[in-house]
Amino acid sequence: MNTAGKALLAAGVATAVAVARRRRRAQQDDAPERWLAVTVNRAPDEVQSSLPDDLARWRDQVEISVRPATGDKGTELRAKPAGEVSAHELRLALRRAKAVLEAGEVVRPDTAPTHPGPMGKALQAVTNRAGGGGRL
Repeated sequence: MNTAGKALLAAGVATAVAVARRRRRAQQDDAPERWLAVTVNRAPDEVQSSLPDDLARWRDQVEISVRPATGDKGTELRAKPAGEVSAHELRLALRRAKAVLEAGEVVRPDTAPTHPGPMGKALQAVTNRAGGGGRL
């Protein structure tokens, strides 16, 4: 086997390992007993008094905790699904709430120009999904 073949094989193995880890992590992330949290750069009383609509609409379906962040670095806003809300929807709502509390709006990035081919479509799909997971 030549060097290019070995490199291709190594890339394939690395991809398979990454996919397996991601699937395992996704199964753990969807566990209903897990708290999801964001740190907001505002005082706890400000966050408590002005909870954004994205999160406030699910008050009866989620447990919400507002407390000072470690090291006096703002506020930790935590939520845990308690009803029909999925962890993915709740994660998106927390991210939007953080954006609204800190910037006043949810800032959307410009869409990156991509090639219309298969790799461009794959990149677009991964980018669209990354908003809920917080990572690519």
